[in-house]
Amino acid sequence: MRTMEEKLDIVDEQDDVVGKDTRKNIHQNHQIHRGIHVLVVNSKREILLQRRSEKKDYYPGFYDASVGAHIFSGESYQKAAFREIQEELGFRPMKLIKVCDYKSYSLRQRENRRLFKCHYNGPFKIDREEVDLVKFFSIKAVEKEIKKGKMKLTEGFKISFKKYIELCWVS
Repeated sequence: MRTMEEKLDIVDEQDDVVGKDTRKNIHQNHQIHRGIHVLVVNSKREILLQRRSEKKDYYPGFYDASVGAHIFSGESYQKAAFREIQEELGFRPMKLIKVCDYKSYSLRQRENRRLFKCHYNGPFKIDREEVDLVKFFSIKAVEKEIKKGKMKLTEGFKISFKKYIELCWVS
């Protein structure tokens, strides 16, 4: 179980470490930090989405990337991705594939984010403190939900999904 007091690196726009602080302070002070998203893709080429727990302080009950996390101070992007996949979904992928790095800057936070994908069909053992449920969706279904705007999707996921489509998806 994570605590609010774990330290994260504060970075500049080039992703060089310039300090460290707690997640809470970094968000309050709108400082740049690091994060990851992982999209789990099954053999049908569907993407696993997680519905965030109602206990979460940001985006409770929203659908999000298969896995999303902050990177602890001194931790690599890849190590954070493996850690979170195991913690939230209960498996260790054979391989993580880097899709891209991008800046996810918004009114809520400024995050230098790395997007990964991995291939896995299940089963999943989800962390009920973090995740209410996981479900695979076709690319078409996600695109339809984004256009309709009725399904609660995090802004970060929408950006990662767009990057995934641009860089990985061949219909």
